[in-house]
Amino acid sequence: PMQSRLQIIPSVLSGQGTTVRLLIRHPMETGFRFDINGTPIPKNVIHTLAAQLNGVQIFKATLDSGISADPFFQFEIKASQEGKLILQWTDDLGRKGEAIAEIKMQN
Repeated sequence: PMQSRLQIIPSVLSGQGTTVRLLIRHPMETGFRFDINGTPIPKNVIHTLAAQLNGVQIFKATLDSGISADPFFQFEIKASQEGKLILQWTDDLGRKGEAIAEIKMQN
């Protein structure tokens, strides 16, 4: 599985925004580089990143080779209820990754 690091303030006020930060360890090979023997390194980038809150998709990004290795993503979400935030991504080799956080409402 791909390693990742998800950072989010786990306790928020209802209707207030919070910042989601995600770092994914991935080489993001563009397909334009060559190995030491001159053989092309096949393209392999994360092409889809999606976020769900309680099973409802709240964010989706389609990516391409312009993203750097070990990509970092940051976006804002507003939560009106507690629940599970699930971020999932897929690369060109079909490998999938996932990061999960619980969101709690402050009193």
